[in-house]
Amino acid sequence: MTLVRTDFEHFKNWLDLDINSIAWEGRYADSFSGFWESFFKDKIEPMELGERFNYAKKIAKSGPLISWLNWLFEKFVAFSFIHQGRSVREIAFQFDLQEKYISTVLRDHLIKVYPAYEDYINENFQISNVSSKNLFLKFEDLEPVLGAEAKNKGTFEDDILAHMEVTLYPDWPNLVKELRKDMLSLKVDFENFKKKTAFRKQLRFFQEVIILLLILSVIIFALKNTNKLYEDYLVNKITLFEPNFFWLDKTLSYQEQDLLAKQQIDLSNKELEELERIEAQQVFTDERLGSRYDPESDVVVLDSVENVPKSFGEAETERSEYEETQKGGYRDSSYASSNKKAYRILMASVEPSAIRERILPLMKKYGIAQVDNVKPGMQIPGGLYFNLMVPSNNLKDFMTKVSTLGEATIFESRSQGGDQAGKNRVFIWVKSI
Repeated sequence: MTLVRTDFEHFKNWLDLDINSIAWEGRYADSFSGFWESFFKDKIEPMELGERFNYAKKIAKSGPLISWLNWLFEKFVAFSFIHQGRSVREIAFQFDLQEKYISTVLRDHLIKVYPAYEDYINENFQISNVSSKNLFLKFEDLEPVLGAEAKNKGTFEDDILAHMEVTLYPDWPNLVKELRKDMLSLKVDFENFKKKTAFRKQLRFFQEVIILLLILSVIIFALKNTNKLYEDYLVNKITLFEPNFFWLDKTLSYQEQDLLAKQQIDLSNKELEELERIEAQQVFTDERLGSRYDPESDVVVLDSVENVPKSFGEAETERSEYEETQKGGYRDSSYASSNKKAYRILMASVEPSAIRERILPLMKKYGIAQVDNVKPGMQIPGGLYFNLMVPSNNLKDFMTKVSTLGEATIFESRSQGGDQAGKNRVFIWVKSI
C-alpha cells in the first residue's frame, strides 16, 4: 500500500494540531510547514515512512523533540487503524514492528477516547501469542460497540504534545535542514545512513580503546620510573661491602670432599668403656652390679670377623686365632677362672637409625636377647647402644652380618660375671657423625 499526499492531509486534519502554539504565535509557521511537506511527501511506502521517523529521531538532540516525534508516529499508527481500516497484524507488517507494541499503542489511544470501555478494549487488544485472533482485529469490528467518535479527532485537551512549541528548540532548524536536504531527493539512501551510523560507532569505540591504552601506558610508565627512583634512593641509603675477587688465584679449582671417605673417625676402646660407666650410673641404676659387664685390661682388637670362634665350645674354652697367633700358643692360667668371651663392636654412621633398623631383624633371626632392661638400639648421647646376649653358635654369623652394615671395629675381651651358658655378650655402639 502506498501513502499519498491526501492521506497525510487527512491525518493532519484528524490530528487537529495547535499550529499557532507549535509555530510560536505563527512566527515559525513556514518552518513547520516546510517540515511537514518534506517529511510526509507524496507516494511513499509505510516502511519508508517508519525509516523517516527513525532518521529524524537520530538527527534530533533534545529529549522533548524526540518525544514529540515518537508521539507523532504513534498517532499515525492509530490513524492507520481507525481511518485506513488496517488490522494490528497489517500495521505491524507494514512498519516492521512487533504486534504487541502496535496493540499497546492502539489500546492506550482508544482508552483515552472511550474511558468507559476500558475493560472491553483491554480484552480485545490482549495478544498472548502469534495465533491470537486479536491480531486481525480492525476498528470496524469495535465500532458497533464503541461508536465512531474516534474518527472525529486524534488529540485531547490534556495532550500537551499537541500544543508543544517544538519550533523553538535549538536543534529544530538543523532537523528541518537535514530533512529538506535528504528527503527532497529522489530517494533517501537509508541503508547508507545506517552504515555511516555503524561506522561512526565503531570509530568512536576504537577512539575510546586508543585513549584507554594511552592512559594505561602513562600509568605503567609512571610506576616504572617511580620504582626506579625509589630503588636508587635505597641504594644510596644502604652501603654494602663488596669483596674484591681480582686478587684470588684463579688456578685453584674446587674439589668436592667426601666426608665419609676423608674424615678419620677415632674409635677407641676407651670410649666404649666410658660409655658403659655412664650407663651403669645413669641409665641402668636398677641392674645388679654382678650382671654388668666390666671392661678389663686384657682387650684385643680383632682384624677380621674370621678370628671369632665358630662353635659353642670354641667360644667358651678356646682362645681365638688372634690370641694364638699374636700372643703365642700357650694358654694363660688366668683363663681358668673365666674363659667366656665378650665382644664390642664400634661403628660410625651418618644415619644410625638406618643401621638399627637392619640389626633388629638379625636379632630375631639368630635368637638374640637383650640384657636386662637395655632396649636394643637405645638412643644415647652421641649415637645408639646395643647390649645383647648372643648364642655362641650364632655369634660369628651375627657379627659377620653386623660388620657388613658399615665400617666397624671389633674388640674382644674376657667377660666377668652375669653370663649364661652357651651365650656371649656383645655390645654395639653406633656413633653418630
